[in-house]
Amino acid sequence: MNNNTGEIKPAANTSGTFFDFSPSFQYSMAVCHMLIALIAFVGNFIVCCTIIVNRSLRSNPTNTFIFSLAFSDLLTVSLVVPFDIESIILLGVWRHSGEMCEAWTTMYLITVPTSILTLLAVSVDRYKSLSDPLNRFRRCRFMTRKKALIVSVVIWIYSFLFALLPIMGWRTHDKFVFQGVCYFPFTKTYTTLSSVINFILPLLITCGIYIKIYLIARSQQNIFYGDASRISKPRSTEEKKVYSRNIRAAKTISIFVVAFFSCWIPFSFISVVSNLCGSQCLKKIPQEVGVLFLMFGYFNSALNPFLLAFRNSKFKATVSALMQSLRSRAVAKGPNGRSTRQADSSSIRKRKTRQLFKKHTVYFVNK
Repeated sequence: MNNNTGEIKPAANTSGTFFDFSPSFQYSMAVCHMLIALIAFVGNFIVCCTIIVNRSLRSNPTNTFIFSLAFSDLLTVSLVVPFDIESIILLGVWRHSGEMCEAWTTMYLITVPTSILTLLAVSVDRYKSLSDPLNRFRRCRFMTRKKALIVSVVIWIYSFLFALLPIMGWRTHDKFVFQGVCYFPFTKTYTTLSSVINFILPLLITCGIYIKIYLIARSQQNIFYGDASRISKPRSTEEKKVYSRNIRAAKTISIFVVAFFSCWIPFSFISVVSNLCGSQCLKKIPQEVGVLFLMFGYFNSALNPFLLAFRNSKFKATVSALMQSLRSRAVAKGPNGRSTRQADSSSIRKRKTRQLFKKHTVYFVNK
């Protein structure tokens, strides 16, 4: 676990380690972290690859945000969680350089704010789509692929620069490894601002947006599907389809918001409390609680693919088409790697694969 405790220096216990876990807790947490990292890596890797190989998916602005979320989770479980697993197994002892400790903590500070700010951008997009589903009063769409790409890049740049502030000098002292423990010397001001600006405030705004979405959905429910005698203007089939699609999309993102909030709020709460109270509060919080709550936060990275993609039958069909294409290529090659089929059959197979991808094109949340 990242030992980011403001001005409080970590101290090793009598056994020469930072953590004092029981063997049962130590190894159970290590196994849980490994399972979470494995599931999250495979799931988010599939999401990223599916968007990359499918041109129709790349053209959807919402999928640009989904790709950013999946890529952020992929970096988290690839570059951050493995060091947490090592820290649990070694009871907090850091066996790498101070530069590696610095890079590890900085990567953590980049990926988590990127996820929550991207989620806020998706929520704004859902709100605008639902408030004016047919874009009657605009010459162009509120969110295009180009705009979504610009927003995603800006979010990544902001998170990167904010994470670099302690490295550029906003810290309590210069040491990153103290008594064999990876420790980043954040100031209380930086830790509080990071928690408020990069987590609490975006989540509160997102919750406010979804209250507005709920109110809009209730009003439009009466307009589209209310009592026919009370509807002043009959709605076309196209309008009803767009409305239903936007409602399903809003429900999908709302589930994601609840999952993100539930997974990260416990660890964020104890981080803010321990930072404001200082060493007295920190000593009263068992070390096991911090490791457990941080694991819940990482668990969100494993949940995201199932909440945003794998619950969609069309997405599963697209992934199935990709797997079928890979199996066909493997079967078509002999032990020496040479093709055992004729060129015409290979062309037919490729054409069928392209048709299958086109048939099962999916827009993750705009289904």
